Amino acid sequence: METRDISCGYSYDSCNSQSGSSSLAYSNDVIAGGSTLVEQSDNLNNSSNILKSLLNWPPVNLEFHNLTYEVPDVDKEKKRILHSVSGEFRPGELTAIMGPSGAGKTTLLNILASFGAKQSSGEVRTNENLRDVKTFRKMSRYIMQNDTIDPHFTVLESMMLSAGLKLGTTLPQQQRMQIINEILTMLRLQKAANTKGLRLSGGERKRLCIAMELVNNPPIIFLDEPTTGLDDISSSQCVALLRRIAHAGRTVICSIHTPPAKLFEMFDKVYIMAEGECIYQGSVPNIVPYLAHIGLTCPLTYNPADFSNSMVKAIENGKIYRWLPKRESDNLNSTRPNKSETTSGVSSFDEIEKFEMEIDKKLLRPQSTWWQQYRLLLMRMLTRMWRDKFYFKMKFSVKFIMSLLIGAMYTGVGNDATKALFNFGFAFTIIIAYLYMPMMPILLEFPSEIRLLKREYFNQWYRLSSYFVALVTSKLPSMLIMALMYITIVYLMSNQPLELYRFVMVYLVAILTGQISESLGLLLSSRLNLVNSMFMGPVTAVPLILLSTFGMGYGKGTYISPFMRFIMNCSYLRHSMEGIMEALYGYNRADTICPPTEIFCMFKSARFLRVILGFENLNYTFSIVCLGVFYIIFTALAFALIKHRLSTSGTTHPFIQKINKYLIKYFNFSTYK
Repeated sequence: METRDISCGYSYDSCNSQSGSSSLAYSNDVIAGGSTLVEQSDNLNNSSNILKSLLNWPPVNLEFHNLTYEVPDVDKEKKRILHSVSGEFRPGELTAIMGPSGAGKTTLLNILASFGAKQSSGEVRTNENLRDVKTFRKMSRYIMQNDTIDPHFTVLESMMLSAGLKLGTTLPQQQRMQIINEILTMLRLQKAANTKGLRLSGGERKRLCIAMELVNNPPIIFLDEPTTGLDDISSSQCVALLRRIAHAGRTVICSIHTPPAKLFEMFDKVYIMAEGECIYQGSVPNIVPYLAHIGLTCPLTYNPADFSNSMVKAIENGKIYRWLPKRESDNLNSTRPNKSETTSGVSSFDEIEKFEMEIDKKLLRPQSTWWQQYRLLLMRMLTRMWRDKFYFKMKFSVKFIMSLLIGAMYTGVGNDATKALFNFGFAFTIIIAYLYMPMMPILLEFPSEIRLLKREYFNQWYRLSSYFVALVTSKLPSMLIMALMYITIVYLMSNQPLELYRFVMVYLVAILTGQISESLGLLLSSRLNLVNSMFMGPVTAVPLILLSTFGMGYGKGTYISPFMRFIMNCSYLRHSMEGIMEALYGYNRADTICPPTEIFCMFKSARFLRVILGFENLNYTFSIVCLGVFYIIFTALAFALIKHRLSTSGTTHPFIQKINKYLIKYFNFSTYK
């Protein structure tokens, strides 16, 4: 059992008598950090009033009864994480779900937030009604343990983007800026307003994540380990600000590992868990009386979260509400008869404050249109690419150097009859370049991007379709410009036919090949982590490359089985190769030049070369159509896999569950989620 070096233990009265002021005064760390929160109370109250004017949310009371959660296990059929836990979280209170590692606190938080987990049994209610998950997600916000922010944007720019996506045009620009400034003031971020996310401290990053979710004044906020990675001062500041946010009328629930005493006393309510069961729920000052009530003595220097077995029955796994924080309404209703009495003489329900107000459906409608979301997201992605100058310059330099290298290797082969087969190799380098150069950056970037997408999408910033279309189109301008540079250099240096339409045909094939390669990279990285996606990308490319040249050089009339022809057509690089060869040697191209030093040039005739290579029946239009179909298929599959990865509900089909269990056991597939 861990011993804490404290002077007043967990007794609220003893600590409060030493501080002689409000419940915030005992956090000396906050004062030591230069943050006099009491002096800021007027500003914080004004901020709360401004936020309340945004959306008139009613208070939301969250109750859950007999929640059980099971997951597939490698050795056993099911592993139970939660064991029929119950409880209630009220508005106006800062609640901490506490317990040691493996107690189930993050699982409970995820179930209540409907984030990636769904209870196996039990029910969750909001304001006395069974929770509708779709509706609940629109009015709640989930702040994850990892502070995922965009490092290329300042605090103010991040807040403006959040406001633009969440509020749309419902408020004029001046009022939106006023709201942003008030939130930054409330969370003490005004001095860092012009600081980029890359240079923010851990505490500032955490406060920025909270600030961005406060823009549309959500009534319920969930936080997973909000003090992780913060020092004592920053942790105290963070919890104190969460307390202020909760006291403005919101339901704020966070999971937290065993905290120090000063941090522990800042919570209005704690819900302590051990081994998937509730061992206490109630106010901090009531913990020691609760332990005394059940016959346990807690030394002042010990953490009550360390007690478990003997406490589960006493609290009836969360069904006892006697130890909750007292309110004025409790005194008014104290004369009501008990609805149910437990064996310990404690009422389970008569001390709960009920909230039966209905949620206005108008508040759940998106405040920004699809086009507004797409435009803002596209501008963010383009700005991010422009500000990452090192990556942009490196990308440009690599393509420029490669174009010069390829051009030097194939100088003059385009119109030289003796080097016709080398020109085939030149066409092959184009499809290889536009296989790897577009695909590899996606494999590297998107597994990191998915964390930002997960936070923003789950918190209802935008529709997934608007994000995906913005992601695809944001990469198109740089590809068009760099492909024009690359194709121009290699085309001219290799002395290809100086006919504009042939150049445009080669350029179009290169663009489509690059777009398909990007979609393939997105398809792979949408479901795999960074290491596996970087492995699977090049491995997947190998059969595509082999099939792109299979059968070439066999000559006219060579038999290739229908199955093999079908497999060949499954490689989009095959169609790219055929399209480039048709652009270079089709459409009645004139004979190439045979140097005077040569007596005979076999491949002087473009028609004869096509027959030898098996290209006599090529159709450029068919190749372009096939490339377009591949692009649509890969892009649609990538979107579907991203949507599935972001889905908060798992499949219940037995066959799919067996496949998932197999993948978890033999391929560590669970890490990809």
